[in-house]
Amino acid sequence: MNQAEAPDFSTRFERDGYLAVDNVLTDEEVQVLRSSADRLQAYAAGLTASTDRFVLKAFGDDGGGRLLQQVSEPHELGTEWMSLARDQRILDVVAALLGPNIMLYYSMFMMKPPRQGFAAPWHQDFAFFVHNRAGLLACQVYIDDSTLENGCVNVVPGSHKLGLLNHFKGDTFANHVQGDVSEYDARAVPVPMRAGGMVIWHALTLHSSAPNRSEKPRRGIVFEYKDPAVSLMGGSFNSGSEVRTVGLMVRGKDPRGQLLSALS
Repeated sequence: MNQAEAPDFSTRFERDGYLAVDNVLTDEEVQVLRSSADRLQAYAAGLTASTDRFVLKAFGDDGGGRLLQQVSEPHELGTEWMSLARDQRILDVVAALLGPNIMLYYSMFMMKPPRQGFAAPWHQDFAFFVHNRAGLLACQVYIDDSTLENGCVNVVPGSHKLGLLNHFKGDTFANHVQGDVSEYDARAVPVPMRAGGMVIWHALTLHSSAPNRSEKPRRGIVFEYKDPAVSLMGGSFNSGSEVRTVGLMVRGKDPRGQLLSALS
């Protein structure tokens, strides 16, 4: 990534809370990742229930057709995904937003099958893993075109400045913002992206997505990166599996001195 672009990335991200970056990967690189994703889906086709890695979801009113919805930590399952997490074209942009020290907090492969998929109501990622400050961002790299028809991400520009909103229904963490969200619906901006591009959003940016109503899949991998100087506070509201006190250094050093420098 051209270093001259970095100040513009930072200014736009600070203002809007998200970025859309085209043509990060070549068509050949995208095809390699598609082949890897196909292998993950072929493996999941043999499962009858979700595991700690593979999350299946029943689509349709009849509850049938259990299909793969997400894969947790795919960077641990294939060298191509690990290489992508450490790709300098991605990390150059992340460094412009977070600083020189970058930790991969987690990764998640997300997919919406043709004519099915799932809806994600308005939410802030930060609600799932509250830290002492919001020095985290999500980077979703697409291996399929993400369109209005197949459920691209929607964001509310500037919503990262609202602070953490209520994600609780009574005493239960509800995974999405509670109360009247009509204001966010009115301000929503869809962020379609061609395969090989990426969308980045601040951990406090409100985002959502609609179901896939098209004949084409929508697949992409999310890397949650963080400044290693920020610390998890009291675990996750979602589940024990969400709690991560440490991740993988992919650039720079952990200023707390607990981790080795990232390998170049």
